[in-house]
Amino acid sequence: MYMFGRYTTALLTAFLTIAPAISGANESLKPWNLLGGKVTMLVLPGLTLMSEADKREKYPGDNAPAYVLTNEDWSTNIAFDHKKLSMKPGEVHELEQPMRKHMSNAIINWSGVRRLNGIEFLLIDADVRLEDATVHNLIAVTSLEGRMLVISYNCILDFDPKCGVKGPPLINSIVLNPGAGK
Repeated sequence: MYMFGRYTTALLTAFLTIAPAISGANESLKPWNLLGGKVTMLVLPGLTLMSEADKREKYPGDNAPAYVLTNEDWSTNIAFDHKKLSMKPGEVHELEQPMRKHMSNAIINWSGVRRLNGIEFLLIDADVRLEDATVHNLIAVTSLEGRMLVISYNCILDFDPKCGVKGPPLINSIVLNPGAGK
């Protein structure tokens, strides 16, 4: 059970601290490389890396993702975190049930282990009702170089009820290149 606890804690931290996002319709996606080319995915245009100062303001404490792509007003975000928590590729299967149990504040639309471009990911599609909005989350978790990798797309359904359909093309485009940058 200890193994589930540390994975669940890391994923919940990523889930609960990644900012809400909205995005415009009919935008052309652009490729983005991260971690020296070890992670490549399509992102919405107009997003740039959030500065460290802005991350400290937006994510107080120690739970900020390592990288956040955001727009000017922080309303659109894609967050990336290559955690220090060790994780083997096969362990992705062990995360789903503990995460479903620990995400009691969310409506989980679906979850499961799926293969994206040859790599197994735990994907969680969930909505979280906050005091003033409902946030849609699409979270992808896998192992990269023996450590947990979490990538999340988020949007506010109250601003754009169809924003959730924009996340799957982004998440489905994730390609891992573990040998890159060596």
